[in-house]
Amino acid sequence: MTVTDLLRKIQRDLKEERATIAENMVLGRMQDQESYKKSVGVAEGLDRAHQIIGDMMKKLDDEEDV
Repeated sequence: MTVTDLLRKIQRDLKEERATIAENMVLGRMQDQESYKKSVGVAEGLDRAHQIIGDMMKKLDDEEDV
């Protein structure tokens, strides 16, 4: 498994976790406002992590091209 393969797997896992949080929100599974706020924060963190990994993969690809 290459580094890029590993990063893609991590991105997939992050996306799945975010989808689970979104589904729980849509289905009304949040217990209270505080749980909702926490879930929004976690989802935003997952999105940011996904973005950072994407940027890192792009840099790795650019370095391989040089």
